[in-house]
Amino acid sequence: MPQTLFMNAHLVLDGFAELQRGFNVLVKDGRIAVVSTKPIAAAEATVVDVGGRTLLPGLIDAHAHITGLSLTPKNIANPAADIAIAAANYLRNCLMDGYTTIREAGGADHATARLLAEGQITGPRLYYSGRALTQTGGGADFRTPDEETDACGHIGPFSIMSVIADGADAVRKAAREELRRGATQIKLFASGGVVFPAEGHATRYEFTEAELRAAVEEAAARDTYVMAHVYTDEGVRRCLEAGVRSIEHANFVSEQTVAMMAERGAFYVPTFISLVQRVESAAETHLPPAIVDNLHRTIARGRQVYGWARKHGVPIGFGTDLWGPDAQKSQLREFEMRRDLDTPAEIMRSATAVNAALLMEKGRLGTIAEGAYADLLVVDGDPFKDLGVFDDRGTRLPAIMKGGEFYRNRLSR
Repeated sequence: MPQTLFMNAHLVLDGFAELQRGFNVLVKDGRIAVVSTKPIAAAEATVVDVGGRTLLPGLIDAHAHITGLSLTPKNIANPAADIAIAAANYLRNCLMDGYTTIREAGGADHATARLLAEGQITGPRLYYSGRALTQTGGGADFRTPDEETDACGHIGPFSIMSVIADGADAVRKAAREELRRGATQIKLFASGGVVFPAEGHATRYEFTEAELRAAVEEAAARDTYVMAHVYTDEGVRRCLEAGVRSIEHANFVSEQTVAMMAERGAFYVPTFISLVQRVESAAETHLPPAIVDNLHRTIARGRQVYGWARKHGVPIGFGTDLWGPDAQKSQLREFEMRRDLDTPAEIMRSATAVNAALLMEKGRLGTIAEGAYADLLVVDGDPFKDLGVFDDRGTRLPAIMKGGEFYRNRLSR
């Protein structure tokens, strides 16, 4: 693998609230080999003069869904080839927007990971959950009251993103199966949703304590963890008591429960752009007014929860939760959603170092440091002063590198 020497770069470094200027960075064998303000001798390296632009770690989306064809995850009837093509396009567009790593939250599988590893498709590093676990009538059981089985006669959730499991033994077996298939973490649904709540009754919490603990135990046995889709206060508390490490959404929790997140060392991953994007497309997708009103309420409450998380020192991850190729175009807009909630430096940390720690890759991802993966972006502008550098779908990203390989390079001549 060729060596690359970045010269005259301003760096986004973890722990700093402003750019660190005048650095040179040597990339060798897919890793960052040297970071220095002094000249670096590297006769065999391709030299890239950054020209005083910003060099930052590749972005990480900690809550992505790549298998959607539209805004609805109810996709079991769609041809497998169409879903595979949509996933490949989603992954490529993620990378071209500067996301060099994503954590997929239900739907992706080992086949997708293998195609990425073999270079048959282009995309970010993929940390996938396989099928998310949901209970009968749970947040990822997309059957209507009139539907019982899929077209082949199987009892299932009508989506490739999830699997129905009831009882601790069934949850344990389902978790083991996803881990056997290479899942890097377990995803489960621990409450209803805000866009597609069960028509019978939207749940405040899902899975018993024994069921939740079974999933956590099986993940721990593989040195990994559980991430939970959960919106409600009671749902989040039950997850924390069971040992769930990654709390997704959590828009309707109390400040006391946020404090409990901090006490238990859990990560909090809010996802604003998916909610905003659904409001913006409500007329086109014919969302009922009651759901739109609920989305507005969910966004407002999520902003409040974000403030509590900052107050109590909960590590805040960066996720988007977007479904379908049209929605993916808004992936960088999560930065826009957080501008008045946090400082640019902390928002950048969420999308890099915090997410790396969440993925159990601290020091290897989300940082510019010797020994880290060479997942790097060159950006025109200073993201510590203006997060608008991410507003225009990567057009201000003249260089994108993953694992020491350029996927975009407009700087070399």
